[in-house]
Amino acid sequence: MRVLVILRSAWRNDNNSGNTMTDFFSDMSDCSFYSLCMREQRPDNPVALRNFAISEQQLLHNILHHNRVGRETDTMQTDSDKTKQMQQEESIYAFAKKKKFVLLSVLRECLWMPGTWKNENFRAYLREIQPDVIFMPVFNCFYPFKILQYAKRVTGAQVVLFHVDDNYTLRQFSLNPLYWLYRFRLRHHVRKAVRGAALNYVISDVQKRDYEKALGVPCKVLTKSADFSGEPPVKAQYNTLLQLVFTGNIGTNRWKSLAMIAEALESINQNGVRAQLRIFTATPLTQKMENALRKDGTSFVMGSVPASEIPRIQSEADMLVHVESFDRKARLQVRQSFSTKLVDYFRAARPILAVGPHDVASIEHLVRNDCALTAESAEAVRQAILSVLGDSDKLNDLSKKAYACGKRNHDATLMQGMLQADLKKLAKEP
Repeated sequence: MRVLVILRSAWRNDNNSGNTMTDFFSDMSDCSFYSLCMREQRPDNPVALRNFAISEQQLLHNILHHNRVGRETDTMQTDSDKTKQMQQEESIYAFAKKKKFVLLSVLRECLWMPGTWKNENFRAYLREIQPDVIFMPVFNCFYPFKILQYAKRVTGAQVVLFHVDDNYTLRQFSLNPLYWLYRFRLRHHVRKAVRGAALNYVISDVQKRDYEKALGVPCKVLTKSADFSGEPPVKAQYNTLLQLVFTGNIGTNRWKSLAMIAEALESINQNGVRAQLRIFTATPLTQKMENALRKDGTSFVMGSVPASEIPRIQSEADMLVHVESFDRKARLQVRQSFSTKLVDYFRAARPILAVGPHDVASIEHLVRNDCALTAESAEAVRQAILSVLGDSDKLNDLSKKAYACGKRNHDATLMQGMLQADLKKLAKEP
């Protein structure tokens, strides 16, 4: 069976989408995987046999110099000019991500509109790999859907969609009319793709309920998974000063929830330090964020660390922290989303403290499975931490519940087995 995976960024283990794809497909030894990305990046994964890229830089060079669009990216490692292009692209994307201007998204769509990527380079790649199935996460922009439809038309492959964020419902918040015009057009592309797909995966039960009702198609829940075959690696001894650890992105105002924890810990530590919070994140901090998160003797911002270090950091923690924002706009953005970080938390078998609104999918998952301390206010955070301070039995119980949740819902054998069986079934269908 041959599977073409379509991504915006290159399939790399050091980005979220690439890491998730590797988690899904790395153990499917009887399948051949190929990738198509829309960035000027080198692939870095142990799964895809061949990788192809169509990028905005290529499209721009086509307009200016009539260069042909589309090329296999495995050869980019020896090309210094391409390395410079990658650095330029990274700077542009970092700026766009920071500013979040809808107009930039519209201008990007205009760049893809001429369709110069529909050329012999792309057709040759598709005909050579001859995929039986095309697997694509659903993105918040139009042009990947156009590429998907073209690839489907050329190859006749079955399409599988993986919905990660809410890119369809109207339960969002914005005062920008251009945002809503873009959103309605995006809904059109999502609806068309869903109707043409053989299978739709979603990332949470909240999204499953919403999408099955709104789109009228059956959906299956698919998340990152891990090996839960052994006994939970519960910590043998907890630190006298309880060590809380957060690892991940603190954008979309998640930092405010972390600040709530720092505030609660300050109160707990008034008569002597009893618990501390360490925040490992690559998110750039403003002065306001610095002031809220750096609390002398209580809360520390550790900066970013290599991905390879994260499992060790999580295993050394006494408690792992998960947060979501309470702000209306941010809360609605992530309402259906599930944090892949939680699967790592479950696998680590450490107590989890989760702060955020209970109607957000990731928090709802923890509440429903009764596998974490959850709180929606600074006082509730304070009471939750106080309830386990110095009580290793309660901490061990929370650790075992977290591991059990992972085993029930995110076991690699079950999750990857379902995915592989579904893809094989589709590959045999005409």
